[in-house]
Amino acid sequence: MSNNENVSVMTHLDELRKRLTVIAAVNIGAAMLLFNKASIILDYFLAINPGMQLVYITPSELLGVYIQLAFIMAFVLCSPVTGYQIWAFVEKGLYDNEKKYIVISLIFGVICFLAGVAFCYFMVLPTTLGFFVRIAIEEVESMISVKSYISFINAMLLSFGAVFEMPVVVFLLTKLEILRPEFIKKNKGIMIVIIFIAAAIITPPDIVSQIMLGIPMVILLEISTKICEIVYKTNKKTGVQV
Repeated sequence: MSNNENVSVMTHLDELRKRLTVIAAVNIGAAMLLFNKASIILDYFLAINPGMQLVYITPSELLGVYIQLAFIMAFVLCSPVTGYQIWAFVEKGLYDNEKKYIVISLIFGVICFLAGVAFCYFMVLPTTLGFFVRIAIEEVESMISVKSYISFINAMLLSFGAVFEMPVVVFLLTKLEILRPEFIKKNKGIMIVIIFIAAAIITPPDIVSQIMLGIPMVILLEISTKICEIVYKTNKKTGVQV
């Protein structure tokens, strides 16, 4: 490796370090400022199933929950800063067409993520938690810790938000001519198996949550297949070259 290449690599690493430092500082600072507002998010989480009684087992457990929620709020509110820092680092190495497609994907990616979170919050979680309450028996008293409850909610919201990104990822990969419809059609059976394995991994370890995530993933796979076909045909008609 030449001296110029060494300098270039070191320059990029230094820029990456600075941008990661900015991201960390902004998120930590925001979390500290938002700590007193963490109870607001906790109230929204508790409102999903008002009949569920929660406890905290250790003296510091509730404090840990508030810290976790503060960082979640900070991550959401600071996402524009985080996104800008990441974009400013990677956009220098992209072609104009790539920049356009990635910007479009980022915009729709945010929309799809929020749609996944909303679907989980308003549809999936009430059904799932209601099922858990209904199967309870009088002989066994449930003592659900607030930490495990919040961790369950966060895992579900994040899982559904990430899964709803599937159409956007497929759009981008197809537009950049990395993915073709034939590949999805040929491997759809394997993909469905992988989907349910992934659902078992990324959701809490209960069959209800896994099914509730697996079914939307299969539906999104079908939607993504159609998107891939449409974008691929558009690429061929317009002669897109990335």
